[in-house]
Amino acid sequence: MPFLLCAAGVAGLHRCSAQDPLPTVVQLPTFQFFNFSGSVLVPDGGGMYLGGNKTSAIGSSRRGLNRSFGQSQGVSQATAHVQIIDLSEMDRQLLGGTPEEFLRRHRNSSTLGNSSTLDRTSNPDAEGKALVRHARKLYQRGDETGAFDTYRMAIAVLRSSRLQELAKIEFRRVFGAAADQSLRSASLRR
Repeated sequence: MPFLLCAAGVAGLHRCSAQDPLPTVVQLPTFQFFNFSGSVLVPDGGGMYLGGNKTSAIGSSRRGLNRSFGQSQGVSQATAHVQIIDLSEMDRQLLGGTPEEFLRRHRNSSTLGNSSTLDRTSNPDAEGKALVRHARKLYQRGDETGAFDTYRMAIAVLRSSRLQELAKIEFRRVFGAAADQSLRSASLRR
């Protein structure tokens, strides 16, 4: 008559009987989610830890001489890493010359009557106005985070105090206290 040997912890082996439970393992899938909502300032080439979630569970059970242990650990986190690539500067370095020579060549070769990206960078107020228009479009589309950040960029770019003040008024009207806080922290950094 064949028989099964059952492990009984440290005590050794013994003959299995009908009363011994059959080992059963059930593994259920687990899902954990978290999200982050907000904005952070990350320098070029830098990174920022936005938040995370750590979990741990330990369990054990004992039935007669049989004992089982289980342990589960999980970590999830959100980070942001930024690398700004200035294509205009790369073109200038590849084509050679000083920045002024490169801009002059680019303006002379431009056949369109519209102002190009490089022309706008030489006129900060034109770039700031374009950023304000873009922020309005983002807000209308429902991208509030993008609109918030774009308003901040526009205010930083504008050189005319009158245009800068108008952009600040619109920023405050759209975002209220969050805009006030952002403007106060920006003025402290200067």
